[in-house]
Amino acid sequence: MRPGSKVYATRIAFAITAGLLSALINPMTLNVGRHGVVAAMVPVLIAALLYAASYYFARSVIRVSPSSLNDPSYMYKGGAFTYVVVWIVTWSLAATLCFPSLLQQ
Repeated sequence: MRPGSKVYATRIAFAITAGLLSALINPMTLNVGRHGVVAAMVPVLIAALLYAASYYFARSVIRVSPSSLNDPSYMYKGGAFTYVVVWIVTWSLAATLCFPSLLQQ
């Protein structure tokens, strides 16, 4: 597998994980009171942290160096749009399956 494909596959795997975690740690089911806006940012924070973790995972565990890619900046921004789309779709599906009562509100 080429280094760029490894980075891309890592981002997709981390996006699926972020979507599942965002659905399981659902701030809307907690009693958050006045802090609803802050609690609603929890899934976004999870996704951002796992995006950063995917960079370090690809660099340290899979050992993909930016110099091995055609464009070294691909290590940072490669697969970012796909990451966001996969995260939102996974989050939506998992939240619907985990909390079907949210549909009735």
